[in-house]
Amino acid sequence: MSMILRANYNIPQSLIQEALDYAVKSRAFTSNRHDFHNGGLNNKQQKMFEGKLGEKIVKLFLQENSIIFEEDNSDFKEADLFDFKLPNGYLIDVKTRTKDFHIRTLELVEQFQQKPKDIYISVRLNNDLSSGHIVGWFSKKDLLRINRIENHGYLDNYTMYDKDLRNIKQLYDLCLKDFVFSP
Repeated sequence: MSMILRANYNIPQSLIQEALDYAVKSRAFTSNRHDFHNGGLNNKQQKMFEGKLGEKIVKLFLQENSIIFEEDNSDFKEADLFDFKLPNGYLIDVKTRTKDFHIRTLELVEQFQQKPKDIYISVRLNNDLSSGHIVGWFSKKDLLRINRIENHGYLDNYTMYDKDLRNIKQLYDLCLKDFVFSP
């Protein structure tokens, strides 16, 4: 079976609603400590919504390729441990961008030290917030190998620029194809 990758994923309304419901419920529980966005609770809700939409794009990719995965189902009051988990235990974290000028993927140093993931997938939402595409991915080892820490006026972040990202096909070839469901 060969990998399917769309240039653009349209997020079904049911998944958009699921992301919105989660964002509304969780907005008051989003940490102020890690909030580098202005605008208070409403903006926290918006950023959570956008992040969840990015996760839905990756979910569509995994489903379309018949990849077995576990989706995070932690309570909205808790910090999640992963966005997706593969049968081998690899944890996937989705990083969502919303603007054309976003050219880097960030992971808080503190968060990485406390709860590192194995795979990070970068997604770009389109302005309509109902579609987007997968930009690329990197591994925990890639992050540590490049070891670029930047501070943009808030906490320190590991920073991966677009040139550092790998093509999603490589992720599929390296490990995802091992988890394709075949009836």
